Amino acid sequence: MPEKRSDPKDVADMLEALAKRIRSDPLAAGRAGASGEAGSHVIAPSIEPLEEGPSLGALDVFSDRDAITVTVETRNTDAKSVHVSLLEGRLLINLGEGAQAFRRDLPLPAAVDEEAAIATFRNGILDVVLPLRRA
Repeated sequence: MPEKRSDPKDVADMLEALAKRIRSDPLAAGRAGASGEAGSHVIAPSIEPLEEGPSLGALDVFSDRDAITVTVETRNTDAKSVHVSLLEGRLLINLGEGAQAFRRDLPLPAAVDEEAAIATFRNGILDVVLPLRRA
């Protein structure tokens, strides 16, 4: 007995009906997966975009015989809300303040000269140059 093949049009019709139902009732998106329909999971887009707080993107740590250089891409922040400090062999990066604050604690691979450290912030990129401590 040959196996019966499902008609692609049936699936397309089902998806089209689901899309129509969601467009007419945004709350239907949440009920769609619970209604037992063949694996349909649809998330309705939020009506208002969520405002994101400050965060870090790409982070690069480069070390040579003279210094450790940390370059970090920041998002949703400005120079006034960027704070950098050194504490017990770690680089602390704080973005923003209050409930929207973001913090990153980065262990350093070697001892550095805190007094000679330089941090710059330009176009959302934070560069921290930490000269190695001489013995």
